[in-house]
Amino acid sequence: MTSFLSRAQTVIEMMYPGDATVILLEVSKLNDADIVVYKTESKDEANEWDCKWKFKSWGFSNFSVYLAENPDDSLLVDFETGEKLNVHGRIYFTDDPEKRGYKDPDFRLEGVFRKINPADVDW
Repeated sequence: MTSFLSRAQTVIEMMYPGDATVILLEVSKLNDADIVVYKTESKDEANEWDCKWKFKSWGFSNFSVYLAENPDDSLLVDFETGEKLNVHGRIYFTDDPEKRGYKDPDFRLEGVFRKINPADVDW
């Protein structure tokens, strides 16, 4: 419900994957990513809802993420079952808003509104 109350695409980074809506593996190369996101501090840019995320430290947000840098991160194992948690995709953060987008046209992040057209992305 909070995702419909907030106008901007706002994100809170969680310290534990079990508390996050989406678990992502942060990669160091743009071409290894499923999604390329431009981090912004601008409310106007975040209102565009097209891979421009405004990170918040508290309050209401559209979704929460856990960012792992290592696929073997010990926190990516369910405490109760011992099974590995599902990583929803690989993410790369860019400083260039023109490079944001989705590598695969069929890639989707659950709970994340997708406005940008993958065909418009030129990596």
